[in-house]
Amino acid sequence: MRQQGLPTVGDTVTIIRRILARPGVVIEARAPADSTIATLISAPVLTREGDSVRIAYTIAVWTAGRNELVLPGPVLVDQRGHVDTLTESRVTLDVASVLPVAKAANTIKPQAARPWLPRADRSGLPFAALVPLTLLLIAALHWRWRRRGPRPEQPSVVAPVPLTEARLNAWIAAGESRLALEHLDALVRDRPEFADWRARVTAVRFAPGDASAATVLALEAWARLASVPS
Repeated sequence: MRQQGLPTVGDTVTIIRRILARPGVVIEARAPADSTIATLISAPVLTREGDSVRIAYTIAVWTAGRNELVLPGPVLVDQRGHVDTLTESRVTLDVASVLPVAKAANTIKPQAARPWLPRADRSGLPFAALVPLTLLLIAALHWRWRRRGPRPEQPSVVAPVPLTEARLNAWIAAGESRLALEHLDALVRDRPEFADWRARVTAVRFAPGDASAATVLALEAWARLASVPS
């Protein structure tokens, strides 16, 4: 076992112990018995070194002077389930005191508790620094908006040109009877009296051939529309 340096009360030290243990053995290293002398800070660290295991105990020491610390023996469990508890170890700790050497310990009075430190320093400096930045940002956005000018007006929607007899005859003369048929179909779509006509339009809309059937249907629909009083 090895003690690193000469600690003072409250310091952390590491004690090393090596034991013989075959590979595959499970080892449980236990904490020191007397917590008034030392307290285990973290779980012991086990390191395999050939046929032995190195156990590092990190402890905090509390009692000044020369003290004997008892380390309980590790527990070994082999692969067959046999349990073996090793003998305890004793290590001598020399711990220096943090009290003044020139005075006896019983004559030193504890110092009064120090006041709590403020957790935060309230200041308006961050707010004062943000205000100019905010004003600069607003001014930059306003300048950019002024430079771009007002938003252009959206073009007004142009009302569709009404279907007239002249337009209808012009489409038919240009060989666009199917175009005239589509306009007429949209015009009478919501009129139930044209249901039979729309059914015939559906039959010839995509039929191959000349546009004579489409022309006849277009003229028929226009005649029927003209016969209905407005």
